[in-house]
Amino acid sequence: MSDKKKLRVCAIKECTNFENPRLRAHPEIPRCKEHAEHQQFRKCSKCGSEDYVHRCAKTGPLCHDCYRTKQQEPEAEDVPQIEYLRNRITELNKLNKNLLRTAGEQKEMAATVAESVRATAPFPKYSYSRPKKSKSSISAVIMLSDWHIGEVIQANETEGFGQYDFEIAQDRLFNILTAFINWIDVQRSAYLIDSCAVFSVGDMISGDIHQELMVTNEFPIPVQAAKAGLLLGEAIRRIASHFKTVDVYEIGADNHSRLTKKPQAKQAAQNSMSYLVHTIANCVTEKHTNVKPHLAKGIKQVATVAGSRFLLEHENTVKAWMGIPYYGMQRERGREAIKRMNTPHTFDYLACGHWHVPGLIEGSMITNGSLSGTSEYDHSCGRHANPCQMAFLVHPKKRVFNLVPFTERIKFD
Repeated sequence: MSDKKKLRVCAIKECTNFENPRLRAHPEIPRCKEHAEHQQFRKCSKCGSEDYVHRCAKTGPLCHDCYRTKQQEPEAEDVPQIEYLRNRITELNKLNKNLLRTAGEQKEMAATVAESVRATAPFPKYSYSRPKKSKSSISAVIMLSDWHIGEVIQANETEGFGQYDFEIAQDRLFNILTAFINWIDVQRSAYLIDSCAVFSVGDMISGDIHQELMVTNEFPIPVQAAKAGLLLGEAIRRIASHFKTVDVYEIGADNHSRLTKKPQAKQAAQNSMSYLVHTIANCVTEKHTNVKPHLAKGIKQVATVAGSRFLLEHENTVKAWMGIPYYGMQRERGREAIKRMNTPHTFDYLACGHWHVPGLIEGSMITNGSLSGTSEYDHSCGRHANPCQMAFLVHPKKRVFNLVPFTERIKFD
C-alpha cells in the first residue's frame, strides 16, 4: 500500500489505474500498463529522441514534448486573427494601465484635498436687532405707460400668450397699484417715504396709427382718450392717498396717440391724444392738494426726484432694430448727455416707455413695461412680455435702488 501511494494515477482521461513504473515514458506522463501498450517506443521524427511517441499522420511519430508544442502551434489560417487578438490585448493592457494611473491620480488628489481642508468653527450665533429707520427722506417712483386703452387682443390669436381689453386693463392696473402700495408699506419699516413721483411717459391709448387698429379697436380714439384719462386720474387718486406729496410728470409726445400719419417734432406734445388724457387726469385730481402735475410742452422733460435728475421721454424717436435697440439707446443717451453738458438740463438717468419690457440698462437707462402685454403682432414675431409697470426708490445720496417690476402673470386655461 505504501508503494501505491508513491505511484501516480494514469494521465489518460477517466483512467483510475496507477502507473506502471516499468513503462514510464516520461516523468510527466504516467501511464498504466493498459494504456502504455497503445503507444510505441520509437524515435521522434522531429527531435530524434527515443521515447513513447504519439502517432501523427502529417509529421510522423512525435515525442511528448514535440507533440505538445505542435498542439500549441496555430493553424496557418488562424495567424491573422491571433495577431489581431494579441494587438488588442496589448491595447487593452495599455488602456488598463492608463485607467489605473488616472484612478491613482484622483485618489491622490482627493487625499491631498482632504488633508488641506479642515473643519472650521461655526460663526457666533447672530443676534438680530431691528435697525433704526433711515432719517433720509426717500422718494418712491412708479412709471405708468403703454396702456394702449382701446386695443383688443384676442387670446385665440396669441395661443393664450396675450389677451386684452378695457376691462382687463382696469383689473391689471388696480392689482399693480395695490401691490405697489403694499410694497411701499413694507419699505416704510426701514425708510422714511413721504413723497412719490409718477412718470407717465406715453402711449396711454391704442390710437389709429395702423389699419388693423382702426378696424379692431374697442372704442374710437376720443373715447379711448376719455377712458384712459379717467383711469389715469383714478390711479393718481389712489396713489395720492398714501403720500404727502405726489408729483406727476406727463409726456404727451408718443407714437400711438399722434394725430398725424407720420411722427412729428413740432407740437408733438400738443397734437396728440395723450395731451387730452393728461388734461382729463389733471381735472380728476384737481381737488387733491398734494398732487402736482407737470405737463411737458415738448417731446422730453427733466424731472428731479430726491436730488436725482431723470430725462423722461417715450423713446419712439429711437429706431427699433433686431428687438430692443440697446445701441441706439446708448447713442441717444450719449448725444443727450453731450448736448446738456454745463446747462441746467443735465440728467443722471434716462427713463422711458415704448419697449414694453421693464429693465435697468447699464445702470442709467430705465425702461417700463406695458399694461397690454403680448399683442398679435408680438406673437407673430416670437416676442412675449407679461403686463408690467416699473417702480423704484430714490435715495438723496445713493440714488436709484430697489427696482421692482410689478408684473401681472398671464394665466393659461
